[in-house]
Parts: sequence; C-alpha cells; structure tokens
Amino acid sequence: MLEFPDWTEFCSDESEHRGLDPLGLEAVGASIVQNRLLPGITNATRHIRYYSFFCWVFWTFWRNRSDRARLSEQRRWRVRLENVLRSATLDEDENFQGLIGVTKATRINKLPGTAQVNVDGGQAASAFVPANYSSSFRALGCGLWEDKKGAKLTDFGTKIAIAFDESLNDVSRSGPALKELLSGSATVSVGSIRAIADGIRLRAVGPTEPEHKLLLELMLRMERGEGRVNADFDQSRSRSIALFLEIAEQAQGTLSSSTEMHRIFATGQLPNHQTLTVPPELQQSFEIWKRYQERQYIKLSIYALWHEVVQTLGYAAHKTSSARQLLNHFDTSLRRSELAAKRLGKHWANQTVGRVMQSLTKDVSFKPYDFGKRAVGLAEILMDVARSGDDRVGAAVLLLLLCACYWKANAKGLPEANIHKQGGKERLSLETVCNDLEQFAESAVAEYLQWALEAYVLKQSTRVAVQKLPEYRFFIIRDDEGYRLVKSQHPRSYLSYDSSRIGSAYELMAGLKLIDMNDEWRLTATGRKVLQKLRAHHQSEQARIATAAGA
Repeated sequence: MLEFPDWTEFCSDESEHRGLDPLGLEAVGASIVQNRLLPGITNATRHIRYYSFFCWVFWTFWRNRSDRARLSEQRRWRVRLENVLRSATLDEDENFQGLIGVTKATRINKLPGTAQVNVDGGQAASAFVPANYSSSFRALGCGLWEDKKGAKLTDFGTKIAIAFDESLNDVSRSGPALKELLSGSATVSVGSIRAIADGIRLRAVGPTEPEHKLLLELMLRMERGEGRVNADFDQSRSRSIALFLEIAEQAQGTLSSSTEMHRIFATGQLPNHQTLTVPPELQQSFEIWKRYQERQYIKLSIYALWHEVVQTLGYAAHKTSSARQLLNHFDTSLRRSELAAKRLGKHWANQTVGRVMQSLTKDVSFKPYDFGKRAVGLAEILMDVARSGDDRVGAAVLLLLLCACYWKANAKGLPEANIHKQGGKERLSLETVCNDLEQFAESAVAEYLQWALEAYVLKQSTRVAVQKLPEYRFFIIRDDEGYRLVKSQHPRSYLSYDSSRIGSAYELMAGLKLIDMNDEWRLTATGRKVLQKLRAHHQSEQARIATAAGA
C-alpha cells in the first residue's frame, strides 16, 4: 500500500513546464525580484515596443467601436493586428528572437506584394496573455483589467498609443495601407503590410521618436503624485535599472551576459577585475540583490542533493531504491568527495557539525565579499552537471555549512536581513537551515546529511507535490519498499539560478537604445544621460525620505 498518493500518467495535453520547481524553493527568490527589485518586468518581457503596440491596438479598437462592443470583438481585433505585427517583424528579420507566436506566424518574405494573406484568426500564441506581456502591461500602468466589453487604457496608455500612431503615420506610404489593415477585412495584401512594416514591427525605439520619452517613463516612472498606486514599485524598478546601467558603465564593455551579474553581486568585482563602486543612492538596491544572490546558495545546495536522488533512482529505472540504499549512496559520496576533503580534511564527514563550522569560521572571513567569493565558486560547481556526483554532494553540504556560518556572523547587522527569514521552514530559509544545523552541532556531518536528505529533499518533494495536486504530479513516490522515480527532469531545469529578470531588463533597455548589447555591453550617449537623471532623482528621493524621517 502506498504511503503517499500514487503517480497518475502524464497526459500529452499537460504543460511540459509543470513541476520544474519540485521542491518549491524558487518562490522566495522570485518574490524578492518581483516585489523589491524589478516589479512589472518578467522573463518574457524582452521587447519594449510590445507595450506601445498593445496600447495602440486597444486605442484603435475603441476609436472605431461603440461602447456596446463586446470582449470577443476586441480579442478578434487584437489577434488580427498581432498577426500583422508578426508578419511585418519577420519580413524584416526572419530570425527575430523573442517574437511570441513565431512558429505559427504567416511569413511573407517570399511572397509578391500583390499576394493576399489571412490576418483573422489562426493558432499563433499571443503576447497578450499574463505569462507574456498582459500582466506586465497592467503592472506598468498601461491598461485596466478586462470587463465584458474588453480592456481599457489608462490615460498614460492612451498617450503611448497616440505616440505609436504618430510613428506609424510617419512611415512613407502608410496611409492607404493602414486604412486597409484597420478595415476589418479578413485578408490584406502583402504590399500593405510591407508599407507600414517599419512603423508597426518590433524593433528598437530611438530617442528622437515620439514613443521614446513615454516608453522611458513607462520603465522608470520617477514622478510621484495622486493616482500613483504603484509608486513604490516604480521606485524599486528604476533603482535596479539605474544600478544595471551603472554596472554596465563601470564594466567598460567587459559585461556580456546577465549570468555575470550573479558573480558581481557575490564578489563586488566586475568582469574587468575592477571593484564595483556603488553610488549611495543605489546601495539599497544592490544590498537586496546581494541577499537575493545569497538565497540562491541555499536553493542550489538542496537542489544539488535532489539532482543526485533523481540520478540515483534513474539508474534503477522502474525499480525501487530503499531509503537505506539512498542514504548509503550519499554517505559514500560525501566520504569520496575530493573537493570537500581538500578543504576540510580527509575524515571531515566523521567530524561534528559544530567542529566543522568552527574550522570554517577560522578559515573564512565572513565579510560579505569574502564569503561571496567562496560561495559563488561552490554554486558554480553545483551547476556544472559534468561534475562527479561525489563532489556535488560534498560541495552542497559545504555550501550549507558556509551559509550557516555567514548567517551566524552577520544576521544582526546585515542590511535587508529579513530576506533570509522569508519562507520559513516551508521554503527552507537561510535562518531555518542555520537553526537546523545548530541542532546537529554534536552530530557527525554524515548524520546531518542523512537528516537533510530526508527533510529537505524526500519529504519536501512530497509536501510540494501534494500542495500542487491535482494539476501537478509527483517526480518520486514512496512505497513499502522505498522510493522510485516516476518522471525525470533535465538537470538544468533546476540546477540554475532562479529566474531573475535581469536579462529582460537589459533587453528592454537595449530596446530604448540606452545600451548596446552587440558583443560587449556598453552604454550609449542616451543611456548615460538617463543614468545621470536616475541618480539625481534617487539622490533627491533619499534626501526627501531622510527629511520626512527627521520630521
């Protein structure tokens, strides 16, 4: 008889992404970024012009429809114009990246201008769904929630729509072509799409274009005043964007990917080997990013153990491994880890947790950057799937012990320290891990590993799977004989940093020509002006808050 609910077969119509967070640990990191660092930006929001395009779609709909219009009519209108956007974008660049619905798009690059193409309906995915742009569209203040008649624009969204329309009408030969596209006819000519392509397609927006100022304000929203319900979110987002611009500027062209940001947060060192100088007005944002990075070490350590469980069960496909077999495997791996033995001695697994932590405290300075250099190095080992399982287990335990030492040394004075309490026992916060380790101070490291394996991996995965039922399924289940694997996952799906939105933020900035991301990332002249403006704004904000606190 099964101790936990049994596996139900994976159905072909289920989403493949379900269950990519089988231990439920990503929620804390995602919450930090979503609420404190980059509100309104997601990993899917890569192209700034989607915002002005959708503003224009809704604006043209309401301009040509009465208040008696229905939601279904608006959706058809949105689909129609999004089909045109896709075709126009791909006609200019058939390998365009980040275009939603590209696999079902109508490609017109080999068709004559007289050809007619259907722009109504189709099966292409829409950018205007919550997982792509619609939730961001609303969060950034462009539109209001749909009712029975359809979505409405805010006053600010209307301004963006008019600016987009102005850009569209500036395109040569756009008049007759635009009239045809907005006619509601089921088919339009390829020539008409090409005539307005530069005005409607996804592309970067230059500082002289009507949209630029408004889209920049959309991203930064520095003003305060009545009716600003998300003012604090906007301030947080603009601080992070200013910090990202500052990092790119100081990196002097050596920054070339968003993954490099994690090492910067950990060590304070730029890719050009210079120390990052954080302006005082951006220090709070940088501290939160550092706490976010530190949270990743807990997540990666535990997911590295999960990876070894899945790998071990996978070798015995369709068979069951007893709890004792699993524990013996991990005990052997811990003792064979050359990486851990090199740092803590050959017999470190037999030493008590307390003694090992004392040794680490003597060996490592737990100032944030000293700790960060050690921790990020171990994290990179955990994410290297080519590493031996022995060293992954050793590095995972070592990183948990390092994090606990760091928390004990810094908890009282660490800026934004409450981040490391978020999630508690259910999401395995750093504070929780540290408290658990203290309970094992007199136990051998090998005994702690066995407990952590059961508490943080086996029981945690079952608890999360039960919470996610019925839509989600189990990856491993326990029966009378032990544990067995029921659905494997590629290790890169969880041996990685949480979705941080950093890449999207940089791509949105590139879409406003604030930064050039070709090979080496560098600020443009416009980007430097915006950075200066942002720094001045946040200096004044800092002064305003200090004055208010003093009063």
